Amino acid sequence: MGKDTIHVRLAGREDLGRVVDIQCEAFERVARELDIEPSLLPPLLETLDDLCALREEGTAFFVAVSGDELIGSVRARQRAGVVEFGRLVVTARFLRRGVATELMRFAEDAFSDAARFELFTGADARGALALYAGLGYTWWRDECERGVRLVWLEKKRADL
Repeated sequence: MGKDTIHVRLAGREDLGRVVDIQCEAFERVARELDIEPSLLPPLLETLDDLCALREEGTAFFVAVSGDELIGSVRARQRAGVVEFGRLVVTARFLRRGVATELMRFAEDAFSDAARFELFTGADARGALALYAGLGYTWWRDECERGVRLVWLEKKRADL
């Protein structure tokens, strides 16, 4: 990561507007790269109010910061010992610099009592699939949602 120091922390409500911006930037990039109609990607339809409501309902948002700049985010929700991660995003300027890995490791560590972690990504998202494989996630199941093929991955606490 060179001279840039990356810090990961739990997001506050004041961070969520920037999370929406980064999420839109990242998923617009995904739509272009995978030739998916943007209206088919729910992350592009979420608003600040949506994220605030999720946070109030118990979803945790983690953010990566470089200096004063918020550069990445991931969300997590725990239910019955299982944590589901979602919307792992990093700004274009900080791609492939370890930010996503740091976000995921921090978020996993925040749920020390979880027995299992789950997440999904597009079946054609090679970069994301490689990242998650490197973090120890394995295929669990797949499905098709709104014409987009998704792959669900899991990681059991024993795999950490």
